[in-house]
Amino acid sequence: MAKKLSPRARRRRRGRRIVNTLLIVLIIALIGAIAAVMAGTKILNTVNRADLKSSADLYRHEVNGYTNILLLGVDTRDLSEVKNSRTDMIMIASINNSTDEITLTSVYRDTYLQMGDTSTYDKITHAHYYGSTEMSIASLNRAMDLDIDQYALVNFKGVADAVDEMGGLEINVEDYEIDELNKYTKETAKIVGKKSYTIVKKPGKQVLDGCASVSYGRIRKGVGDDYKRTDRMRIVFKKILSKAKSMDVKTLYQVAGAILPEVQTNLSNKDMMSLALKLKKLNVGDSKGFPYNKTAGMVDGVSYVQATDLASDVKKFHQKVFNESDYEPSATVQEISRIASRY
Repeated sequence: MAKKLSPRARRRRRGRRIVNTLLIVLIIALIGAIAAVMAGTKILNTVNRADLKSSADLYRHEVNGYTNILLLGVDTRDLSEVKNSRTDMIMIASINNSTDEITLTSVYRDTYLQMGDTSTYDKITHAHYYGSTEMSIASLNRAMDLDIDQYALVNFKGVADAVDEMGGLEINVEDYEIDELNKYTKETAKIVGKKSYTIVKKPGKQVLDGCASVSYGRIRKGVGDDYKRTDRMRIVFKKILSKAKSMDVKTLYQVAGAILPEVQTNLSNKDMMSLALKLKKLNVGDSKGFPYNKTAGMVDGVSYVQATDLASDVKKFHQKVFNESDYEPSATVQEISRIASRY
């Protein structure tokens, strides 16, 4: 089990999770666009390629009509430190192959689930520590009846630089958000090594630089807490995606130089080109947290996020995301649900 963190350390990790989430969505917007730019071929080679060790052990449950890609944010500053790291952010991008709409589902990192096909149950964030990306994928495939075999993994370096290369984002800042925004901007600048950054002095629509844009998605205390923070993150997501769609070749190339070296993936150039062809009509649908119905539980003195009825939530997930009105959870999901929900 992970050792208990101090309040200060927990705040730092919360900040990293938000940065990772922004970086993930930026990758969704850019990776296909960059592949479409002929001049970007050499830059594509800066992506860190890593094949899965064994696709036979991923326990895929076929989902017709959709492509599911696992997006992971790890709590490291360097991809060389990925081994034995924990995944601070876990997101499933489900792409409707007919409409090209993407649904993002964030799995709470502390969710109590089976680790692959082992007898161990733990926080899903620890699956990567125990068995790398393969175990993270296998755990989610088994617990949610999914067919994931593609992934992109990132750390949080580069996101502020990437947004800066995009020319910043125009965001409407409310007066009650300014103090918290400036506080987090200073903290983010320290994390990413930026010596200059935007300090907001008055409310209203204004262009925020990389540090301030990232920080806008982080603010929470006293200004809506986690619920409102999710809304702010969604605002940033949509603005990043919208801007990525309209960027010229030169700007795409510059943004790619900041972002792609921080990516590890098994997506091929062909996969990226497929995303590129869809980018112009790409839409990001609602982003939901999973499990839907949850409680804070304790197992052996350790706090977890626990689904009150995992099988029921998986059924709702398939109905909402994949439009599978006649879906029934597999025996594997039902068994995991029985064990994971009993504490």
